[in-house]
Amino acid sequence: MDNTKSLIIEIPFTEKMVKSAKTKAKKMGSIRNSILKGKGNFAGFLGEEAVAAYIGAEIISFEEGDAKYGHDILKNEKRIEVKTKRRTVEPKLFYDVSVAATSRHQADKSGLDLYIFASIQFDGDIPKRIWIIGQKDRDQYFEEARFIKRGETEGDNGFRAHVDMYNLITTDLNGLDDSLLS
Repeated sequence: MDNTKSLIIEIPFTEKMVKSAKTKAKKMGSIRNSILKGKGNFAGFLGEEAVAAYIGAEIISFEEGDAKYGHDILKNEKRIEVKTKRRTVEPKLFYDVSVAATSRHQADKSGLDLYIFASIQFDGDIPKRIWIIGQKDRDQYFEEARFIKRGETEGDNGFRAHVDMYNLITTDLNGLDDSLLS
């Protein structure tokens, strides 16, 4: 993997993606193991839509069957989970990415191979910009991430964790792998 590839790549999104994400979010409602108890569904689905379109992947997160619980998208036989954070500002290299401790079950061998982290800048409820922050192999993520208990401060930004989570700083991620872009 080329680790010199830049992190934080702005990617396009369309009104069609926004409408699809809103429809899925409304239908999904509150979901188990959600950091925001379902309030982040729209951002999560929009992140999936934009990342899948950018890398040419198949979205499976809203399909029937058990596979949808282990990962969101498929590309070149890689099972990928897209983790999206809502933001009011452009992401920075010193920001953290997170995986809820309750989502750790996805790290089992049948669940997923890779995390891709995304951020969406919102103005109120309106998405303005989307970025791929980076990627990390499932096993490497949990080997390198730091555990943060619910209520503890995430970093030096003052944000308090809503749930127990595993965090990495953006600079500990890998740039988007070229094999995902073919």
